Amino acid sequence: MSWEPADPKNPSETALIGDEPFDLLGQAIRDVSSCYMKDLGRKPSCFELAKTLEQVLSTHFGEAVAEGIDHRFVSLSLKTRKGRPRQRCNVGDFLVAKAANGQLIYARLFEIHPGYGPLIGVYDSLGLERSELESLRSLPLIVKITPIHHELLEDYAWTAIGNLPINDVDRNQPRGPIQIAGVNEQLIAANIYYGLSTERRYNIEKFLNRKS
Repeated sequence: MSWEPADPKNPSETALIGDEPFDLLGQAIRDVSSCYMKDLGRKPSCFELAKTLEQVLSTHFGEAVAEGIDHRFVSLSLKTRKGRPRQRCNVGDFLVAKAANGQLIYARLFEIHPGYGPLIGVYDSLGLERSELESLRSLPLIVKITPIHHELLEDYAWTAIGNLPINDVDRNQPRGPIQIAGVNEQLIAANIYYGLSTERRYNIEKFLNRKS
C-alpha cells in the first residue's frame, strides 16, 4: 500500500492518505448507493449521503481517530456544483495534458484492467503541437503503462483527442508498477523525466522509461 500527503500543496505536512483507505471508503459509498437502489429504486441524494456519513462519524469518531475518545464529531460540510459532463475514455484513445512548463504532452489509454481500471503510458512528446495520431503512436514512451484512477480521466486530467485500435506494437510497450493513487502520477513522472519537477512519490522512478 502507498501513502501520500493529504495536502499535495504542502507535502511536508505529516497528514497522510493511502490508496487502501481510499478504496475501502469508495467501496462503502458504492455499497450505500446499492442499498438505496435495491430498496428505494434510486441513488441517495447528496443530503442523504452526507447525513449517513455524519451519523457514522458521530458514532465511531473517537475510537477511530488519533486524537482519541475525548474528541467529538460536530458536523460534516458537503458542497456540490454541477460540472462539465464526465469524460468517457476508451482503449486506444490518445490523451493530452499540460506539463509543468505549460507545454502539451501526450499519452495513450492502452488497456482497461478489470481490477485496476484504465492503464495509460506517456509518449516522449513534450512541446509537440497536435499531430497525426499515427505519428504520436510511433514515439517511445517515457512513462510506462501504469494504472490511473478512472475519476482523473473522467475529470479531464488528460483529455481524449482521438482513437486508433491497439496493435501488436502497442501491446508490447513497457509496463510499470501495478499501483493506483488519486493523483496524476503519470504527469508527475513525466515532469520528473523532463526535469520540470523534483517531486518524489512512492515508486515514481519505476514509472519512468529512461533511455539506457
